[in-house]
Amino acid sequence: MAAVAGIPKSTAHRLLATLVAHHYVKRVGDRYCLSEHTFEMGNLLWACRPGGLRERAIPFMIELSHETHETVHLAILDNDSILYLEKLFEHRATPCPTSVGARRPAHCTALGKAILAHSAEATTTSLLSAGLRRFTAHTRVTPEALGRDLERAQDEGVAMESEEYRTGLVCAAAPILDRDTGIAIGALSISASPGRFNLRRFASRLRRASESLNKMPSLSDRRYLGESGS
Repeated sequence: MAAVAGIPKSTAHRLLATLVAHHYVKRVGDRYCLSEHTFEMGNLLWACRPGGLRERAIPFMIELSHETHETVHLAILDNDSILYLEKLFEHRATPCPTSVGARRPAHCTALGKAILAHSAEATTTSLLSAGLRRFTAHTRVTPEALGRDLERAQDEGVAMESEEYRTGLVCAAAPILDRDTGIAIGALSISASPGRFNLRRFASRLRRASESLNKMPSLSDRRYLGESGS
């Protein structure tokens, strides 16, 4: 840890002792790990629950999971990545190696495309200027190819991604829009294997769920945090 942080071992040990004393880190044998307190703090972070988004979305996510028997995600855009806020799946769902709190590049995920298609132009321009990394043979790595995907997502209300980040997984996503601004503040998705993916069926259900969320009071209004004591 001292080597990674570029500080003396004695300083690293002193800082860790302070973190342990304040319950941000705990000792497990002769090693250190993050404590449950950091999990608690993360779930209170405004950026991870804009307008009570997780609480609002979960009932719709449960319905999508029951109807499709596949993995359902909720995510927001953070710089050039999507950040997973919630994940639901049933026993029969296609295995999907994602987790709450994990990130994926926005340009090769349906969630990212759904949000980018309804974001300010400056947001997309910034992402394109950073370059588009290739992950599979299907990854969109040119501004023109990605631009076509975003135009289609804007027209159809649903974004698609077919094995662009990981071979064997296909995904569709629909944006969750702020009712007052029309800007996407998040997105819902359904992931499945190519053989189990049904675009028409999944797209109609995603549109229904996202449209229901879009009709709720402004997601940018802090009066609707949905947190205890708010």
